[in-house]
Amino acid sequence: MCSQEELVYIREGFQLDVRSDGRNTEELRSVVLEAGQLVQASGSARLKLGATDVLVAVKVELGTPTPDRPDCGNVFFAVECSPCANPQFQGRGGDELGAEFAKGLERSMYAGLTGRGGGLDLTALCVTSGKICWLLYVDALVLNMDGNVSDALSIATRAALSDTSIPSVEVQAAEDPNDEPELEVLDDNAVKLDITNVPILLSVSQVGQALAVDLTAEEECCTSAALQVAVNAKGHLCAVSQRGSAGINPGIMQEMMSKAQRLGPEIIAVLDSFLHSRSMAVD
Repeated sequence: MCSQEELVYIREGFQLDVRSDGRNTEELRSVVLEAGQLVQASGSARLKLGATDVLVAVKVELGTPTPDRPDCGNVFFAVECSPCANPQFQGRGGDELGAEFAKGLERSMYAGLTGRGGGLDLTALCVTSGKICWLLYVDALVLNMDGNVSDALSIATRAALSDTSIPSVEVQAAEDPNDEPELEVLDDNAVKLDITNVPILLSVSQVGQALAVDLTAEEECCTSAALQVAVNAKGHLCAVSQRGSAGINPGIMQEMMSKAQRLGPEIIAVLDSFLHSRSMAVD
């Protein structure tokens, strides 16, 4: 916990656009990203955003589509908070916070009724309409928490999905139409997921009169309001949710969304450039 004097110092720094670590209100902390480190996963990424540390793994499995979307696969999110990451993760506190983080990721990727309108085209995961599809399980672990965990998880998720390949499947129809078809999974003929429209979360917080991104745990103690904005590479809004119980002035909310729409594509461009260079090196 910060003392009252520390809180005053942090708030005054924001008004001068100078934070205690030297950043301005629009700068992220240092980012360290490692992709493809978990060989047992279909795709993975570990991201360190300052002292915040998260790990995301993706597993793909064949399954059955839902009746309401027979031509689509599905994506499931789960977030676990390590008790070592923060004292508040002890007991049910970690479960509740993990569920909140997972809900934010799910909301940002919502594909709509057709399966085509979200971050991933779920129709590309269909193998046989109404019978077989690919299911993606995105599991995240929060290893250390020093503020802005939701944004770190979303960036790591985008990187892990970019590292994920979907095997091709050869389907041989059974003689009886009611029987399950025979499948042959071809891992050597896998195709990378298209993450073009996968958004990232950008939390824009109000500290005094200043609007800032990537707050540390100490800085989060000073915020009066925060807006979590999902934005894709084109700057399109994919989801918006308010964090905290304090209200946000409509004019301030518009400024927050505009800031996210401007900064989000810049962050994604840097991320994709790194992932592309890594892919070229691996190839």
